[in-house]
Amino acid sequence: MKYLGVFWALFSMLLVQCKPTPKEKYEDVLMDLNSFISLMEYDLQELEQEILLLGEEVKNLYAQSDQLIAQARNSDIPLIQAGVYNNAGSQDPNLGTIYIPSRADNLNEVREMYIITKSLDEKFKSIIQRNSVVTQVYFNSKYHFNKLYPPYDALAMLDPDLDVTIFNFYYEAIEENNPQRKPVWVDEIYIDPVGRGWMISLIYPIYVGDDLKMVLGFDITLNDIIESYLEKFDRNFVIFDVTGTLVAGKTKAIESLSLPPLKNHTYKQTITSDSFRLEDFNLFRSKSKEVRELASKIILNNEKKATLKDLGLDIQVSAAKMTVLDWVILDLVY
Repeated sequence: MKYLGVFWALFSMLLVQCKPTPKEKYEDVLMDLNSFISLMEYDLQELEQEILLLGEEVKNLYAQSDQLIAQARNSDIPLIQAGVYNNAGSQDPNLGTIYIPSRADNLNEVREMYIITKSLDEKFKSIIQRNSVVTQVYFNSKYHFNKLYPPYDALAMLDPDLDVTIFNFYYEAIEENNPQRKPVWVDEIYIDPVGRGWMISLIYPIYVGDDLKMVLGFDITLNDIIESYLEKFDRNFVIFDVTGTLVAGKTKAIESLSLPPLKNHTYKQTITSDSFRLEDFNLFRSKSKEVRELASKIILNNEKKATLKDLGLDIQVSAAKMTVLDWVILDLVY
């Protein structure tokens, strides 16, 4: 009987050890999801204030435009024509690169914009120094006068007749798409034409009266998002936009959703129009029926938790939506 008691004790311990490990409570997962979102949205809202302040600086410059133009010395102004100025910082690494495509047909307006905005380079540089997540600060205009800091190799990256106004980082800010004339997040990731890879942008139209002078922009790369936010959490987070397209995520979570690995864009040719992620990175286009059903539950039906049983795995999926960006954050627990 003594040995029988020992046997049952050992057998009971074995049964306990063989039971599947219980999943984390949804409330605990949600706490980390909300912490992640709060951290990111705090920074994004700070950038919204930053671009509004920059916008006021630009409007003040235009309020002084007559004086600035009258005081400008011809010796300080290059011969304004189509081309690239300060390419890759060749003249001065502290100044932005100016790109004027050959389609620019109002060179008098371009010359005036050159004079009025000359002091913005220092402002652009200061913004990047204060905000580590911002990769580039720039403006684009309907006159095809475009300035970006830090300087870049426009001669190598851009076609000589590129129309920047056909890109989402310009047209999503204009009156037709943004009648409130407010800062707008371009949160569908796209390929940066000047070589920084996948990114999102904060853009802001600057009007003088009803005349749209320029669209200001701050760029945040996919790598910035991964390094500044995702890597701060020991979680299998993955980010999607509301169309179900992958934005960024931990490698294990991406693989579990039957999606190809994320790689930055390789520039084999110049970018001449909007370029977005391929359908291979969309949950609704997944080859896995279970993943497509998960996407419907989380994104279409706004369910906060679900279970994914696929590839022999039993994964607890929790979800939360951001408010600043139209993104959904998933956490996968195995």
